Amino acid sequence: MANEKDVSKIIKELGYEPKEHACIVVKYAPDDTLGSKLTNFFTLEYYIMQLCEEEIVFIPLQAIFFAGMFPKKEIALRIPYDTIRSVNITEVQNTLNYEVTFTTDTDTIRLSVQKKEWSEFRSAGTVATGNSFLSVGGLAVASKDWQSINWHRQNLDNTFSLLRNIPQ
Repeated sequence: MANEKDVSKIIKELGYEPKEHACIVVKYAPDDTLGSKLTNFFTLEYYIMQLCEEEIVFIPLQAIFFAGMFPKKEIALRIPYDTIRSVNITEVQNTLNYEVTFTTDTDTIRLSVQKKEWSEFRSAGTVATGNSFLSVGGLAVASKDWQSINWHRQNLDNTFSLLRNIPQ
């Protein structure tokens, strides 16, 4: 799995200017239809969301791993800040997630973001630490040392703060 320095390097190589500590793991949030929920349940597609100087950039995790850490710019999704009309961040009741909703000039994009408090036990922590829960054991995951390498956990508050302050 990629560490934050690798992600920042990749984003720079793609021609963007990443903001420091503004990178988290996200997943597309399903709507309330059963079909959408089932599709989401069986899909393990996660993305790195990096806030940059002029835009938000999304890179599929698969592209990083299967491209040998050198993805092409075409695989990145870019949302310029000047097209964003609103950002809404809500805690999803009875879950371990937040929902981030972007309203742009043309669309509404809903993302699911895992809460930092449980991320070491979930996909965000697996991606952001480079190890799976099963390969390190519960005691290592719960330690402060382990939490310190989980960049999703470390960056969540700052990223949300920056998102809330996007000029609208």
